Amino acid sequence: MADLVRNSLKLAVAIGITAALADHFDRLAFAWYPLLAVVIVVDDNDDQTIKAASGRILGTMAGCLLTFWVHSVASGWPGVLLTLLLLVPVLRLLGWQSAMGTAGLIPIVFLMIPAHVELDWAYAVDRSLDTAVGCAVALAVGLLFWPRSGPLLLDATEARLRQGLARQLMAYRDWLAGQAPRPDPLPAASLSGSVERLETLLRGELAGPRGRTPTIRLWRRRVALWQTLRLHWVQWERLLAASELTPSADSAAPLSDAVQALASHLVGGSETRPVVPPPPTLDTWTRLARESGRSLLTLLAPGEEQRPLLASSQRLAELRHAASEP
Repeated sequence: MADLVRNSLKLAVAIGITAALADHFDRLAFAWYPLLAVVIVVDDNDDQTIKAASGRILGTMAGCLLTFWVHSVASGWPGVLLTLLLLVPVLRLLGWQSAMGTAGLIPIVFLMIPAHVELDWAYAVDRSLDTAVGCAVALAVGLLFWPRSGPLLLDATEARLRQGLARQLMAYRDWLAGQAPRPDPLPAASLSGSVERLETLLRGELAGPRGRTPTIRLWRRRVALWQTLRLHWVQWERLLAASELTPSADSAAPLSDAVQALASHLVGGSETRPVVPPPPTLDTWTRLARESGRSLLTLLAPGEEQRPLLASSQRLAELRHAASEP
């Protein structure tokens, strides 16, 4: 809810400032253009706002210039078609593919409305100025009032994911101590949604100006580890629920050690390097199964799933520690 309020406030402030500027300056004859630019450009990620603003401005300029040239020889749908046929190769040649949507809208607005048929250079420049004003306001509001960049969003999303897993591990620890009932496994959809959010944010960063920086390269490895950890976590909880372990039994000791290690990896600070307890040997599992009277496979299945789970969580903690180093 806090993010929704933040984004709504950012958009409302940007729209208010843009409307006030359009009302104050006579040069901004059509408030629709800068307001539309604000709505399109404002994004939760400041880097995406900059990218959208540049695409919006370049698209408006290219669309206005080509439409101004085409309107002297064609109008209506033939003029729109001719403009689009010229726009697509020009934008691809200049590497402005992100501006194609905005540029394609300009000829439709200009050539299909009778009031816009009388075009001149001043009109094309004014509409580009309108769009530039809206983009500038959106950038200023995003960068000055509620700044948020991609790496910060990645950190916040990972922190929420770690907190959710840490709460589940705390519930397991209470259960193993006999202080609470066995917790239900985490919903796989919820866990997958958080990891997919990390993947989406990472894709945006890889496509942006920081795509080749060491920080983002490190995040690629961290997100890949989260994908692996998610699979092993879901399977580990399913096997654990089917094992019917008794908290007070000696056979639960390896589980208690694993829960403690996972908690230290997820909750521990980035200033210390994580450690993993040595996994129980097959002889240990055989002895625990014999002493508890349970099937060896029942104990071994979740125990073996703990190994890649602990390895992934340990590596994540190590990368978090590496990211905190100067």
